Amino acid sequence: MRSAKPISIIASEPCIWIRNTRMQRLIWLSLLMITACAAPIAATPTPTPSPAPTRASTSTPTTAQAEPLTTAYFPDLPRGRTAEGYHYLGNPDAPVTITVYSDFLCTSCAIHTLDVEPNLIETFVQTGQARLVYRHLLQLGERSELLAEASECADEHGLFWEMRREIYARYNQLYFNTRETVIELAAKLGIPSESFRACLDMHTYRAQVQADYIAAVAEGIYARPVFRIGNETLIGLQRFDLFTQVIARVAQP
Repeated sequence: MRSAKPISIIASEPCIWIRNTRMQRLIWLSLLMITACAAPIAATPTPTPSPAPTRASTSTPTTAQAEPLTTAYFPDLPRGRTAEGYHYLGNPDAPVTITVYSDFLCTSCAIHTLDVEPNLIETFVQTGQARLVYRHLLQLGERSELLAEASECADEHGLFWEMRREIYARYNQLYFNTRETVIELAAKLGIPSESFRACLDMHTYRAQVQADYIAAVAEGIYARPVFRIGNETLIGLQRFDLFTQVIARVAQP
């Protein structure tokens, strides 16, 4: 019988350990539950909406928002029409011709006219190295056509280049109330309102600007602005130094 006593003790120790282990687990689990219940409930974060994607600005530079800055656009330079009827500025016999294909409602066209073209004229046209030729594009619809007609109506008063410059300076304002706005602009340039209105009403130059545009398309012009200098073509807004390089190449004998 003595041999049974150690067996009883050895057998009872695991049971005690098992009961203790289970008790410990229950105690720890209870403590965790109490702690979790007592802890403050975290507020559900409010989702922050993603910002809308930004788009590249298409507004005219701030330099273009002023009243007419000039009533004469390089007035000392010769101006006239080519044999085809396109406006030119500068010496008609200049060795290099810079042909500009442009739409009056085009952002890049406006920036070129206001920021790049004056440097081109001062550097190359006033010095007799080049002349500037302007071609009408009507890619942006009826308003583009109306503004092209308006520039030709201004030419009746010797102000084609002046009207052209001022239209580009306000092209984004001319998207709305186009006709009345351009009539007001003509008056500020000193053009009699009655004759200017009559010119627009009669569409005196509609066929001419349409023919110019059709001819440009036939020449392969589909973008804006486009520049033809000799046998080289530049598409889109370009830096002044690139024009300098191209003119230098074209001018070589």
